[in-house]
Amino acid sequence: MISIRTERLILRQPCLDDAPCYALGIGEYEVARFLTPVPYPYSLAMAVDWLRQARPATPQQSTLIIDLPGKGVIGCVSLLSELGFWIARPHWNKGYVTEAATALLDWHFAGCDRDVVMSSAHHDNLASLAVQKKLGFVPARREIRFSQTLQHNVDHVVTTLSRQDWQLRRRA
Repeated sequence: MISIRTERLILRQPCLDDAPCYALGIGEYEVARFLTPVPYPYSLAMAVDWLRQARPATPQQSTLIIDLPGKGVIGCVSLLSELGFWIARPHWNKGYVTEAATALLDWHFAGCDRDVVMSSAHHDNLASLAVQKKLGFVPARREIRFSQTLQHNVDHVVTTLSRQDWQLRRRA
C-alpha cells in the first residue's frame, strides 16, 4: 500500500475508515460546488461507495487521501484522466494542496512515461487555477462540463503540464 510523505502530510490510499471525514470535507457546499462530478448534498453512504471503488494507487493512476498527522483526512488528490484535488474548508490557504499535488506529480513522472498531465477548474475557481499555475500548468482550452452540485453547465479552463516543464521547474 502506497504512502508518500511530504514535509507536513501523508498521501495514502483511501480506506473505509476515511468515510466520515471524507463526507464532511467534500460535503460542504463551498467545496462541492467546484467539483463537477460531485453531487450535493453528499452523504456518508456516497463516501462509503466511493471509497469502496478506489483502485490501488500506481504512478500512472492514483487517488490518494491527504492526511494531516494529528488531524486526519483533510482532502484528496488524484491523477486519473487529469489531476484533481479538494481540501476541506478549514484547511484552505495553507499550501496543503500544492504540497500534495507536487508529491503526486513527482511520483507520477518518476514512475511512468506519460509526457503530459491535464487538469481543469471552473473558470471562477480562482484558488484551484492559482494552484495549477503554481505547479506549472498552462491554459490549453476552455470547455463546458455539467456540474452535479450546481445542476447546470459550467465553463471550465483546461490546463496542461508537460514532463519537460515539470522537470525544469523542479531543478530550478
